Amino acid sequence: MANIAITRCPVCSSIRSRSQEVATALKTDLGLNSRIEDGVEGEFTVYVDRVPVIQRTRETLPSIDEVEAAVRNAIPASV
Repeated sequence: MANIAITRCPVCSSIRSRSQEVATALKTDLGLNSRIEDGVEGEFTVYVDRVPVIQRTRETLPSIDEVEAAVRNAIPASV
C-alpha cells in the first residue's frame, strides 16, 4: 500500500483545515490512509512514497479533486 503524507503549515488555520479535509477525502473516496505532518510556514505538500505529487502554488491550495487525481496517478495500479 502507498505511504501518503500531507505536510502542512503548522500555524495557518486554512491550510490545517484543508489538510484534514484532504485526509478525510482520501480515506472516504479512495480508501487510502494518510498522515498529516507539520512542515514549514505556508507549506501544503502531498507525498506518495516520499515523492511530492502536488503542492500549494503561491496563494492557491489544490482542490480535493486535484489532490485525489495526483495521488491516484502516483500509486501503482494494483493498489
